[in-house]
Amino acid sequence: MQDVDFSGNTAVSQIADRLRTSARVDVVYGEERKIGDKTIIPIAVVAYAFGGGSGGGVRVQPVAVLEVTGDETRVLPVLDWTRIITTAITIFGAWMLVRSLFRRR
Repeated sequence: MQDVDFSGNTAVSQIADRLRTSARVDVVYGEERKIGDKTIIPIAVVAYAFGGGSGGGVRVQPVAVLEVTGDETRVLPVLDWTRIITTAITIFGAWMLVRSLFRRR
């Protein structure tokens, strides 16, 4: 039988420590860039996923750009056309399936 280590050196506590150090604002907000008289700041969503003891992963997805000028500040969304088209095709396919099931009756 193995001894259990409760000193905080378990895999779970190591993962929690890594998350604490990686959960920073600069992960979500990218470096600002000056373009003419505008300042552009990219904004992203960060998602962590963990498997059953075999590891995990991180997904970073751009969602918007913050545009700062001398007159105004705007948030410009980033459209993910692949996700939009995939969702539309899926909904269309589901609609066709339901339609064909009801026509058979």
